[in-house]
Amino acid sequence: MLKLLHIGALIFWLGPALGAWLVLKAVDKIADLSNPIAAKVSKVFFFTIVIEHVAFAVLLASGFTLAFQYGFIHTDWLQQKLYIVLLIIVPLEVVDILLGNWLTAQASKKLYAGQPMTKWDQRWIDVYHGPFTKIALLVIPISVLMVMYLAVGKGTIV
Repeated sequence: MLKLLHIGALIFWLGPALGAWLVLKAVDKIADLSNPIAAKVSKVFFFTIVIEHVAFAVLLASGFTLAFQYGFIHTDWLQQKLYIVLLIIVPLEVVDILLGNWLTAQASKKLYAGQPMTKWDQRWIDVYHGPFTKIALLVIPISVLMVMYLAVGKGTIV
C-alpha cells in the first residue's frame, strides 16, 4: 500500500499542475487578462499547484518511509536517487512553493481582479511563468527520469 501511495503521489505531483499550466498558457494567449474565464483558469491553476505540493510532501514522506522500512537507505542506487531529489528537485520545489503558492498567486489575484499591481507583482508573474517554468520544464523531467531509472533498475548512474 505504501508503494502504491508513493506512485500515486508521483502522478499527482507531475500531472495536474503541468496540465493546468498548459491550459493557463493557452487561455492567456487567446483571452484578455480581465476576462472572467482567464481568471477562473488562473484560480484552478493555483489550486492545482497546492495539490502538486501536497503530493510532493506525500511523495517524500512515503519515499523515506519505504527506504527505511525496507532497509534501502544505504544502497548505492538510493543514495544517488536521494542526491538528485535533495539537491535538484527539492530546491526547485521550494522556489516553486515560494513563487507559485505565494508571490505569483497573490499578484495574479490582483491582475485578474483588475487591481493595481506593483512592479514586484508583475516581476513575480514574469519570473514564475517565464524563466522559472522554463528551467523547471527542462530539469524536472530529466531528474525524474534519472530517479525512475535508479528506482526501477536498482543500478547506479555513475
